[in-house]
Amino acid sequence: MKYVLSGVIFSISLTAFPQSNNDSVAIIQLLKDDYHTMMTHDLEKHKSNCIKDYLLVEKGDVWDMEKESEWYKNDASKVYNRKDYFTFRLVNISGNTAYAIYHLQSDFTENGNSTTKYWNESAVFKKINDQWKIALIHSTPIAGKQ
Repeated sequence: MKYVLSGVIFSISLTAFPQSNNDSVAIIQLLKDDYHTMMTHDLEKHKSNCIKDYLLVEKGDVWDMEKESEWYKNDASKVYNRKDYFTFRLVNISGNTAYAIYHLQSDFTENGNSTTKYWNESAVFKKINDQWKIALIHSTPIAGKQ
């Protein structure tokens, strides 16, 4: 009996793992693609990546999509290059909800000047119609590195 039970548990974990792994990859790719919309100023793509009541917590302020849309529109006139580097600490999935904790480094070049900014961030995701969407991003600048 002991061996049968172990075999059943092993089989269950093997069948469950690939979907979780696929979801983790999809979540990471979604987040990277969404950050790219800041560089391309693609507000419509950003909106399609997020749920209807998406929120951003940025430097202590809570932004809804309307406020973030203003940022996208104001930033569209700027010409700069941005490269984002993610270090994922954790992606946790439970049913149709997931969260990620990650470190973000962004290198900016504008008018020949380069700057680098660093954040610790977390994001919450919802799976809707078999597609992951961003529900919330919480962005915290790393003190002394800005």
